[in-house]
Amino acid sequence: MSTSKGLGEDLAKLSLDIASRENATYADFRLVNGRDQIVTVVNDNSSSEETQSMGAGIRVLYGGTGWGFAETDETNDDSIRETTLKALSLARGASKIGSAVSFADEPVHVDRWESPVKKDPFDVSLEEKYRALQESTGKMKGEGIVVRRGQMNFSTVEKYFASSAGSKIHQNFTYSGAALAVAAKGPAGLQTRSTRQYMSRGYELIDELDLPTQAPELTKDALALVNAKRCPDGKSDIILSGDQVALQVHESAGHPIELDRVLGYEANFAGRSFLTPDQLGRLQYGSDKVNIVMDATPEHGPGLGTFRYDDEGVKSQKKYAVKEGKFVGYLMSRNTASKVGEARSNGCMRAEGYHLPIIRMTNVSLEPGDWNYDEIVEDTKDGFLMVTNYGWSIDQKRYNFQFNCEKGYRIRNGSIEEMVRGPGYQGITPEFWNSCDAVGDRKSWVLWGTPNCGKGQPTQIMITGHGASPARFRNVKVFGA
Repeated sequence: MSTSKGLGEDLAKLSLDIASRENATYADFRLVNGRDQIVTVVNDNSSSEETQSMGAGIRVLYGGTGWGFAETDETNDDSIRETTLKALSLARGASKIGSAVSFADEPVHVDRWESPVKKDPFDVSLEEKYRALQESTGKMKGEGIVVRRGQMNFSTVEKYFASSAGSKIHQNFTYSGAALAVAAKGPAGLQTRSTRQYMSRGYELIDELDLPTQAPELTKDALALVNAKRCPDGKSDIILSGDQVALQVHESAGHPIELDRVLGYEANFAGRSFLTPDQLGRLQYGSDKVNIVMDATPEHGPGLGTFRYDDEGVKSQKKYAVKEGKFVGYLMSRNTASKVGEARSNGCMRAEGYHLPIIRMTNVSLEPGDWNYDEIVEDTKDGFLMVTNYGWSIDQKRYNFQFNCEKGYRIRNGSIEEMVRGPGYQGITPEFWNSCDAVGDRKSWVLWGTPNCGKGQPTQIMITGHGASPARFRNVKVFGA
């Protein structure tokens, strides 16, 4: 993708000069240039889709009391001039009925950053991508197999940000990921096994995933599940695989710490949050084994939530949401930080493309514990191992939930024994996390990617990262789906 930095600089100057002449309190400009590719093989049918988009988003604060935002997919002088004036008009209108805006200070940043890439995915031919997927789905064939699916996703995103305060930030991102899924039909109906991973890396991630090697094991699992016994109902200790813990973090920790949900500014897609400000620093969200960080810094790893600066020019940081079980922090913006006594945002404003930035998860991760995975299993006398999410439900406060997994195993006397199908568990968020008494160590910790988190209205799809290792939870209500 050719750079659009020069275009961004020219258009930003035009926009910010107009905002300054019109006496805006503050303004910022983002030019976003994106390219996406999806390569798919379903059974023996191959397809691909590639899209490109470029546009600009302009925010204006007027009179210290009113915000306006406007966007355009036409990146010429006339369109940027018109879009800036539209944002100003909206801001002036809002200022007449608004109250004083608390906009947290942020140092001026003039910087450039790009995510690390060893192998540009767009330099790899479609033929090579098809071959890898066809080889993988080809190894899924067998009696009883009804669907075989493989998919790769690649994106590059170039962002140029400038603000009236003087920040000028140019960032380039590359994202890669792949998924396999196989479905079998038998006595227990349709059963599915899948694997997926997405990161801020190049095609080297696909090489490392080695999809053709994973395919036969997934197929074996799917065929075994159609004859496996249903997971029994009751209360039991459970061990969750790392990818399942990652989704548990996403749904019952990541979304409820979004401060706009907490304050009532956002209620779409499973609503508000039980983590109200009066509980900050007081609520025992989990056991002392539970440490959850909000960390977009490159040092955390190449996650889908990794960047150097967010979409309102705030430098990425590592902050705790939960520290030794205590609830201590939110995902914030410059506009909401003061609502919980913070002088500075922790850099969590993100937008899909050039749309309006809203508070989104970055990398929200459960830090590794000190348990070797084998030791967790050996220390479990009676319970279930549950692997890979199949479906979930959670209430409007992110408080009461249930999750279903693709497969499970009975654990007896520290040994993994027979497979069970349809394993599920349910609980109340703080009770569940307080039942956590073992978290896997760094060796079993993986920074998983969630490429399709929906929020807002109109909906914006965001990519997020969640580091997690396998973990054990005591006396949980389990059931068979």
